Amino acid sequence: MEINEFCSMLQESKQFDDLEIRIVRSMLKLTNRDLVKASANVIASEAGMSVTNAYKYLYSLERKGLVESGQDKNKVFWLSRSINPFPRIMSYVSKDYLRLKDLFVKLEKLYDEYIDFRGKSIWQEEKAYEQYEGDFVRRAAFIFDVAKSEILITTKKFFDDIVLLEAIKRAIERGVKIRVIASEMFPPMIEKLRKINIDMRLGRAMPYIIIADEKHGMTMDENEKGIWFLNCQTDYKDKFEQFWEKAQAI
Repeated sequence: MEINEFCSMLQESKQFDDLEIRIVRSMLKLTNRDLVKASANVIASEAGMSVTNAYKYLYSLERKGLVESGQDKNKVFWLSRSINPFPRIMSYVSKDYLRLKDLFVKLEKLYDEYIDFRGKSIWQEEKAYEQYEGDFVRRAAFIFDVAKSEILITTKKFFDDIVLLEAIKRAIERGVKIRVIASEMFPPMIEKLRKINIDMRLGRAMPYIIIADEKHGMTMDENEKGIWFLNCQTDYKDKFEQFWEKAQAI
């Protein structure tokens, strides 16, 4: 096991704090030295923290199932060997996700009741036109969410980010028509897009664009740089139609 990679993944999961990860790292190092069971004193020394803190985080890791401990007076701890704890940890994450999903559904309903969306105007009808770098997913999802009738997309390959896929799903549920020109398209993805009535063609079109209702959209390059705009008349739809005519039907 690559200890640094494993600990980086623990951190990325956001289910363990820094001191818990330090304890795990220390126990992995001790295990590599064939010290499978160790006292809190030994683990604390390896982790460079007080014994009191070591006990605190060892017990926290024990509750999460990553650490086990003996029942003797001279208590020792070891990394779980009874079961792999991560499926169970994932179930706790899933449970919290379901709780949050229910919460956001309620928030959405209350916000609808509080804010009048009848005949909604986008960006209070003010124009936005700016260069951006990074933050592509948030900006693209916003464009998908404001679309009322049509979304046009040119891209290297279709998106796989869950935030964008969920925004596209919402657009389709609102009856928005979507057309995509992609330079790469794999059969499983083609079938999925067909099932949700997304019209696709194979071709190369630069710059990559997302256009909603002709006046909202963005351009993007390989480095997530481009122009993001709202309530602006551009010729990007005309360019898309030219590429569409040349692209190969799938």
